[in-house]
Formats: sequence, C-alpha cells, structure tokens
Amino acid sequence: MLNITNQFDWEVYVVLIFCSLALSVLGVFLVLKKVSMIIDAISHSVLLGIVLAFLFIKQLNSPFLIIGGTLIGILNFYLVEIVGKNPRIKKDAAIGIVFSFFFALAILIISVFIRDVHMDTDAVFLGNVELTDVSVLKKIIPILLLNLGFIFFFYKELKIYIFDPVLASILGFSTFLINYCLITLISVTAVISFDIVGSVMTIASIIGPAAISLLLSKKLLNCILLSLWFAFVSSSLGYYLSMITDLPVAGLISMTILTIFLLVLFLEPKNGIVAKMFYNRLQKKSFMVISFLMHLSKNEKHQKENQILKLKEELQWSLTSYNKCVDQALKLGYIVIKKNQVFLKDLGKQILSQKISLWKLE
Repeated sequence: MLNITNQFDWEVYVVLIFCSLALSVLGVFLVLKKVSMIIDAISHSVLLGIVLAFLFIKQLNSPFLIIGGTLIGILNFYLVEIVGKNPRIKKDAAIGIVFSFFFALAILIISVFIRDVHMDTDAVFLGNVELTDVSVLKKIIPILLLNLGFIFFFYKELKIYIFDPVLASILGFSTFLINYCLITLISVTAVISFDIVGSVMTIASIIGPAAISLLLSKKLLNCILLSLWFAFVSSSLGYYLSMITDLPVAGLISMTILTIFLLVLFLEPKNGIVAKMFYNRLQKKSFMVISFLMHLSKNEKHQKENQILKLKEELQWSLTSYNKCVDQALKLGYIVIKKNQVFLKDLGKQILSQKISLWKLE
C-alpha cells in the first residue's frame, strides 16, 4: 500500500498554494476584460527580459532578472494594445504576433550569446516546483499581498473600469493608470511564478479558477473569492495526484483545473450545459402542448371536428412527437378524448388563455 504521508512535502505544498493564490487573484479581471490570453503572451515574452537582464548582470539569482521580465511583459502588453487597435487585426492575432516575436528573439539571443546555457524545456513549461523550498515564499507572499492590497484599495475603481471604462473616465478615474497597474502586477506575478511552476501552470492558474468562478457567480467580489478557493482546491488535488502517480505537479494541477472547469460547465445547476439541455427539452415539450391546444381551440371556433388521427395530418408532426404531445396533454388534464374526438377541458382553455396573454398573441 502506498504511504502518501512519507512523500508529502509541506514546503512544496505551501509554495504551490501561495503561488496559485497569487496567480488567481487577478485572473478574474483579465477574463472579464476578454484579454485572458495576454497571460500566455506575457509568460512567453518574459524570457526575453530575463535573457537581456542576464546578459548584463551575469547572475541567475539577481532581482534584475525579475525586473527585466516584468518590463518586457509590460512592453508586450503595450504592443498588443497598439497592434490590436488596427481594425483589420483582431486582438488574438496581435497577441500571437507579438509574443511569438519576443519568444523567438529570446531563443535567438540564447543561441548566439549564451550558448553554454542549457535550456530544459520541461523546466520551462512545467517548472521545477518539486525541488523548491520555502525560501521562494519571500518572493511569492509579498506579490500576493500586493495583489490583494491593490484590489482592496481600488476595488470600486476596478469594478467600474472593468464593466464600463467610459463611465470610469467620466467619473474622473485614470483608466490608463488602473489598466497598466493591473498589467504590471500580472507581469510581476507571472515572472515570479514562471521560474517556480513553469508557464503551463502559470497560465492555467490565472485563467482557470477565474473562468470557473464566473460560471458560478455574477458578483465580482464572489468571483474573486471563488477564484481563490478553486485555486486552493485545484493545487491541493493536483499535488495529491502527483504523489500517487509520480507525475509532474504543475501538469496535474493544470489538468485538475481543466477537470473542475468542465464539471462546472456541464453540471452547474442553473446555467450548466446539462441543465440548459434539460430546460430546453422541457420548453420544447411545453411549447408543443400549447401549440396543440391552440390548434384544437382554432378548430373548435370554426366548428371543425378534432379527430385524433386527422389532427396529426393537420399538424404535420411525426407520429412519435404527436403521441408524446397527446399523452402529455392528457396527463396534465388539458384535454379529454371521447370516441376518437379530442376536446379541450376547462383547465386547457385556461392555460391556453394565460399563455396567449403572456405571449401577446392576440
């Protein structure tokens, strides 16, 4: 039997939790602004800033690497905004053009000027969180507190800016300042997380919990809190699965986020895909019954007989749909059948009158 307790590393787990929380707290604003994939561009383009800073500093542990990556991340967003303003270029195309250029340029510089540096693609995409220790919390906790503080002190401005930038400008808020403070914080968080958990988890932890929370709530504060909760849950489950399967933690956390997202997307009671399919099916049945009652009422007004077999031909429905509709109307007590003749009951006439009034068909 697998002894999970012996494999549990509290340092790795705590780092994962704080890293996920720091990433997810601002994700709601990105998703609401419909620029969530900008984080993909930032996570790839920060490599250029790190490489350029390393060329001058020559130290892998220097804080200037974070500064370089952050500046390039901000520059990346500026360029995306500029290119995206062209009406002939969509925002997703602008993101693809800019981040691929920055990433390719970083690889080119590494190949020419830093040939003796080995690039581990697994570490770039999935990180090396399994080898981390609590010392990295000195980077993660301050940025988490900074992100939370930014939301706390500028919540009203952020809320107005996200949902109505024009109103924010009219009220005197600096939308430029709010926008680029948000992008700066996201860039810093992405750069720090990129080194620890890799680009895959960085992207998933920013976008995934936010997308899940927006499926469950329409209130901004609730979405932020739910995003933090799902970041915590997905990180915990992903780490637990990694201990069982001996697979990369970052990859399993990303898969856990995707799984939770799909479950909520399909099974959410009010707006989930399954709930909507069920509701649409009920609506279709209800509409067919009302259409059937309207046809019966029309024939009665014109003193035409409502023969059960002839009605099917008049409505031109399939035999299965017609039989289901008649059975449903009988079950609800809207009609009665006597000697192969269909008659509207008082309840059926009452329901039909209510629907006609509601739909304003008269």
